[in-house]
Amino acid sequence: MSKSALSLRVNRQFLSTIGDALDGVKTAMCVFDERDHTVYWNRTFLNLFPEHIGKVFEGEPYRDNLKRFYSARLSSADLLNIEHFISMGIDRHHAQMRPYSFDHRDQRVHVSSLPLPNGQRVRIWNTEKLAQHERRAHSPQAKAVISDETAELLDRLPDGVMICDHDGRLKWVNQAFVDMYGCRDQQTCLNHSFFYVYDQAWQQGQSPEALALKKPRADLIEQFNFSGTPFDLILPGNRTIRVITSKTVHQDTIYTHMDVSELELQKSLLMQAQAQLLDLAHQKSDYLEEQMLSTLNAIALARDNETGQHILRTQRYVKTLALRLRTLGHYLEELSDTDVDTMYKAAPLHDIGKVGIPDNILLKPGRLTEDEWLIMKTHAIIGENTLAATKRDKEQNKLITVAKNIAGGHHEWWNGAGYPRGLQGNKIPLEARIMALADVYDALVSERVYKKNWTHESAVQFISEKKEIQFDPLVVEAFLSETDAFKQIAIAFKD
Repeated sequence: MSKSALSLRVNRQFLSTIGDALDGVKTAMCVFDERDHTVYWNRTFLNLFPEHIGKVFEGEPYRDNLKRFYSARLSSADLLNIEHFISMGIDRHHAQMRPYSFDHRDQRVHVSSLPLPNGQRVRIWNTEKLAQHERRAHSPQAKAVISDETAELLDRLPDGVMICDHDGRLKWVNQAFVDMYGCRDQQTCLNHSFFYVYDQAWQQGQSPEALALKKPRADLIEQFNFSGTPFDLILPGNRTIRVITSKTVHQDTIYTHMDVSELELQKSLLMQAQAQLLDLAHQKSDYLEEQMLSTLNAIALARDNETGQHILRTQRYVKTLALRLRTLGHYLEELSDTDVDTMYKAAPLHDIGKVGIPDNILLKPGRLTEDEWLIMKTHAIIGENTLAATKRDKEQNKLITVAKNIAGGHHEWWNGAGYPRGLQGNKIPLEARIMALADVYDALVSERVYKKNWTHESAVQFISEKKEIQFDPLVVEAFLSETDAFKQIAIAFKD
């Protein structure tokens, strides 16, 4: 038996053992491979989703699985947009970072989705029966859900806050929420769904062009019921509101509504500036390329919570690692002089995505909360998308592609446990794997307001221990050959 066949057999036996154990506690499980094809499911999965009985099969695309799920769940009107729901479901499957809940067949279903070290992804569902007493009456005289002191505190916040009950009806809102959505007062919001409030905000003589920006109710329902990450919606006046699930207490859920219009405007201006730079770069002059890089670097530095020296250090760490890899005979086809020079030029843009992170999170002088960390992690995708928008012709694509790969991939882990996509091994671009080690080393040995700096020796030991876990083993090998050079760079370009 070949090694791959043996590995596959062991994997199936392992999944079967776990699936049987979860069946014992009535927990559903389904596993998909890196191509989103079905690998394994247990009996409870079929009990919870009977539409799959006799139809799901090993190797079936997740898209077909979702199509059966939505065909059994959606209304006749929503079925017309089933492909849209399926696409959102696939995106959610790839991006989910924490559990969420939804109601299904008179049950509350809690679902988690996690990447496995071998590139597969497991989804697990647990259920609880919806008791009749949980459906509280929605009367205007409903008992206050928070104390007067808490209400007074929340009313001082600049962000909107709403508390929803189990059925999604508003139990309490603060004054900022009332102002944000143009409500008459707090009382008029209560006992309605948020969807009603959102619709009312758009009932003020908007033009057809403006109404086209309104998020469809089906999309809102999908994001509120399923999304484990923040999402944006548009209000009249071209205002952008970011909705974040802050906390769930018993059957109530607290949502924060943050006006990020100014931030979106800054991003729009950035994109316009990049488009103008792209037109200049189309002239293919080295001078104009340097101007483009200088401008993008300035934008990155303006929104970075690190120092300018961090940029200079990581840039040199990347070049040192790339040259040592080549000397050791590794990745020779990807490390020509031109390739190394391109990595060196692109390295300062690794955190350009922080242009999309709010100041209260980016500049926070302490550790981030779980919700703040989820938002911070989006900087990888924001950076990738920002740089991707600057691509034009084939020659210019090389530099921007490398910068895009670094921005979007330098937080991925060799074993697939990183973000934003959970890429594994050589599926992570080489330039991102190199930057990953350089960035972590610099973070460890640098002092920040929320942490002391590590010694060079402690950082070397940490990176050695993360070989084949967080870092490419060959990049770690190159690093261990250049620890003295890293130490000298850290000293020469100290903050």
